[in-house]
Amino acid sequence: MPLREPREHIGYLIWQLSQAYAIRIEQAMRPLRLTQAQFSTLMQLSTYGAMSSAELARRCGVTPQSMGTAVQGLTERGLVERRAHPTHGRIIEISVTPQGEELAVRAERAIAPAEEEALASFGAQEQARVRADLQRMLATLNPHALPQGD
Repeated sequence: MPLREPREHIGYLIWQLSQAYAIRIEQAMRPLRLTQAQFSTLMQLSTYGAMSSAELARRCGVTPQSMGTAVQGLTERGLVERRAHPTHGRIIEISVTPQGEELAVRAERAIAPAEEEALASFGAQEQARVRADLQRMLATLNPHALPQGD
């Protein structure tokens, strides 16, 4: 049986799309001195509130070690804070500071052109469908990334 063309493999398409998009995001984040993991961390904390490093790693789709590095850099810049969980003292919660929330907003604005470029060939209804389909796929492969009911 002959191999299928790369365009027929969803993994190949997702990988290539991810790489092309990541380059654009990295370029947009560079002036803000943020990595993609740090940007994702700020977005998660700004949207869902304080959480543990382990939960952040699951939601951002990175290893706990990578999350530790991201949080350390954000902490050093005063963009996030760590403190003991109010009822589970052994758990350290991470929360975004006002400066971190401000930077998250700036970063979201900075990546808007990349998203617009990626969706430029789609009409409004198609864009909504693309988002919905990607959310469905992500919910299957990493349900922690887009928590339900938060």
